[in-house]
Amino acid sequence: MGADLFSIGRSSLRTSKKSLATTSHNIANANTEGFSRQVVTAETSTPIQSGNNVYGTGVNVKSVKRVHDKLIEQKLNHSTSNHSYHEQRTDQLSNVEQIFNEINSDGMNKIMNRFFNSFRELSNQPENEVVRNLVRDNAHIVTKDFKRISNEIVQAKNRIDSQLKGSVDDINSLSQTIAELNVEIIRLENIGGEAGDLRDKRDSAIKTIAEFMPITAYEDGNSQYVVNIVGGGSLVAGGIVNKLAVRETATDEVGSYKGEARVEIGFAANASSKLSESIKGGIIGALTQTRNNEIQDLRLQLDEMAHGLVHVTNAIHRRGYVNKEIPVDAQGNIINDPRNGKITGINFFKEPIDLTQAAEKIELSDEISGDLNNIATGLSPNSPGDNRIAIAISKVQHEKILGDGSNTFEETYLQSVGSIGISTGKSKVNEEQSKGILAQAKSIKERISGVSLDEEATNMIKYQQSYEASAKMIRVADEMFDSVLQMLR
Repeated sequence: MGADLFSIGRSSLRTSKKSLATTSHNIANANTEGFSRQVVTAETSTPIQSGNNVYGTGVNVKSVKRVHDKLIEQKLNHSTSNHSYHEQRTDQLSNVEQIFNEINSDGMNKIMNRFFNSFRELSNQPENEVVRNLVRDNAHIVTKDFKRISNEIVQAKNRIDSQLKGSVDDINSLSQTIAELNVEIIRLENIGGEAGDLRDKRDSAIKTIAEFMPITAYEDGNSQYVVNIVGGGSLVAGGIVNKLAVRETATDEVGSYKGEARVEIGFAANASSKLSESIKGGIIGALTQTRNNEIQDLRLQLDEMAHGLVHVTNAIHRRGYVNKEIPVDAQGNIINDPRNGKITGINFFKEPIDLTQAAEKIELSDEISGDLNNIATGLSPNSPGDNRIAIAISKVQHEKILGDGSNTFEETYLQSVGSIGISTGKSKVNEEQSKGILAQAKSIKERISGVSLDEEATNMIKYQQSYEASAKMIRVADEMFDSVLQMLR
């Protein structure tokens, strides 16, 4: 009887001790992000039968489980991907929006207006050297702003490329960590060990990957833990990792226009794999969409504006004559003398200039940069008051020469800026909404898996009293056993 009491007391003591240790572990990690509180599951020991009687043999610790809800975890990962996508989209689009700088200072639209207005002023004063200088200065400012915007668009593209490479490196590192944890969790649980903390660590790594892209995670029929890219294939399967890589693919071509090479996310082991179109959320989704869509479109529209400005202005300007005395014969025919230099057919901007990278390459012609008198204002030679060329160039501002004859310079530019502004505003609204949904998902998980210090303090008192009672049971059993021995003596 005493031996039975000893055995029961020891089992109770072990269970109480384990419960106290688990409670202490919960309290210690109350503020640890991603920690799921753990509970001890106890079960009665196998009873024994003596004659017609069945006797209990105490209690055993069946397992230490973490409080966890898979569906809530999936919802949290989905909300994380969604919020990261809109947050990153807002950041990137806001950066692109700042490139055009229309509100805080002189943007492209105002600069172009001043350029055309200076030609209007020149049409009123064709011989005025100050106005001619103003035309050339405004033209220089136009070329510089085209180059500025083009350069900043390229810098924005390069920053995104760098972010993508860093993000993919992080995903590969996290995937390797998950694969190693998969192996260790299976090993520990196969020998009866506790893997709750390792599972929390794995969930935390998965949640971090979810910030980069939408993923799903589950255990397959072979008890292998699998992490899949939504719509893209397996990232981790047990202890195996399919690493990702960033590649540049063929350039976008629109007619004769060749844009920047597109960026593509794919599996490192499969050079032909393309996942960018499948990744609709997370930081990766936001970066690739901004990089391959908005930035590419802006680059095309900016090059189209620069290309159109150069060719239309030059086509008109070549018809005019320089502002200086041109020798003619008795019949009024122009005397061609190479020593007099070019007197007509002068380009205002340098040519040839292709549509591709036109904004980056736009420059004033050497003739205009070198001599103000080469700015043509009239259609006829030796006609000081002739202003027809200046008027024609000034009217280019309001002519529909872009987009296959559907838009003016101003309309094309404002559509580009307006499109970015609308996308940015929409992204900000979506960011706020996704932020609230993510906070709700975190709150639900915290209510289910989080540690309540009040509850754990109550549990500690309960398990402490149970431990003391178990110790007292052993003392009573020991005293009873001593009494029996004394009687036998």
